[in-house]
Amino acid sequence: MSEKHISQQGASAAKLEASDKLSAYFRNHQMVAVESLAKLLSTPASSLLTWLVIAIALTLPGALYMAVNNLQQLSGHFESSGQMTVFLAEDTRETDSNALRLKVAGLDQVNKVVYVSPEQALEEFTEYGGISEALSFLDENPLPAVLLVEPPLGIDKEELNVLVAQIKSFKHVDSVQVDMAWVERLLALLALAQRLVVVVGVLLALAIVLVVGNTIRLSIAARTEEIRVIKLVGGTNAYVRRPFLYSGFWYGAIGGILAWLMLGLCWILLQGPVSDIAALYGADFYLQPLPFEPTCWLILSASLLGLIGSWWSVQRHLIAIEP
Repeated sequence: MSEKHISQQGASAAKLEASDKLSAYFRNHQMVAVESLAKLLSTPASSLLTWLVIAIALTLPGALYMAVNNLQQLSGHFESSGQMTVFLAEDTRETDSNALRLKVAGLDQVNKVVYVSPEQALEEFTEYGGISEALSFLDENPLPAVLLVEPPLGIDKEELNVLVAQIKSFKHVDSVQVDMAWVERLLALLALAQRLVVVVGVLLALAIVLVVGNTIRLSIAARTEEIRVIKLVGGTNAYVRRPFLYSGFWYGAIGGILAWLMLGLCWILLQGPVSDIAALYGADFYLQPLPFEPTCWLILSASLLGLIGSWWSVQRHLIAIEP
C-alpha cells in the first residue's frame, strides 16, 4: 500500500472522528436538555412554584410596558392638546391660506396641519362656547382663520422654539400660540414611565437570577454524592454543570411563557372596561396586547436570566464538591 493511500485514509479517519465527536456533542446536549425538562416535570409542585414566581416577576414590568405602549396610542390626542395655533392675518385670502398650510406642512418638524376657516371657527365657538345668542348680535365674524399645527411628540423645547420662530416669519401669519407647559408635562410623564419600566425590570431581573440560583443550589445539594461519583469516574466540571444549566434555562423559558399568558389574561380582562370608558369619553381607543416582538424578547430574556442564575449558582457551589 502506498504512503499516499495511507495518508488519505488517515485524513479521512481524522475527519470522520471530528464529525463523530461533534455529532456526539450535540446529541449529548439534546439528551441532557430533554432529561432536564423531564426531571422538572417529574416534580410538578416545586417546579410550578418556581415558574410562577418567575412569571409574576416578569409580569410586573411587562404590564408596565403594555401600559406605556398603550399610552402611545393617545399621542394623537395629547398632541392635539399641545398643538400650535397659528392665527392668520385678517386680510388673508383663502388661496393664500391654503398655500401657507402646504408650506407649513412641508416643514420637517410638523406632523399634521389642519386649516380652520373663520366660518368653521365661529360655528365651533357657538357650539361649545354657550354664547350663541350674544354672537348673533355681531355684524361680522370677529374670528380669524387659523392653522392647527401638530409637532412630533418627541420634539424638545429648543426645536419647538425654532419651529415657532420659523412659522412666525411666514407671510400672512399674525401670531403663534403654543402650550409649552403641557408639552413639557407630557414628555416628562412619558420619560418617567419609560424609566420606571427599566428600573423595575432590572430589579425584578435580579430577583429572577437569585430565585433560579437558589433553586439550583438546592438541586446541587441534593445531588452532592452523585456529583462526587461522577467526578471520581472522570466526569469534568463542564459535564457535571450541563444539566443544571439546562434546568435554569427551562425555569426561565417556561416562566417567560407563563408571564406572557398572564399578560394575555390581563389584556382579556381589561380590554372590555377600557373600551367602555373610551366610548363614554368619545375616544377612539382600544387596549392593545403585548406585540409579537416584545413577547419574543420577554421569553428570550427570561431564558437568559434563568441561564445566568444557574451558571452563577453552579460556579459557586460545584467547585466546593470534590471526591
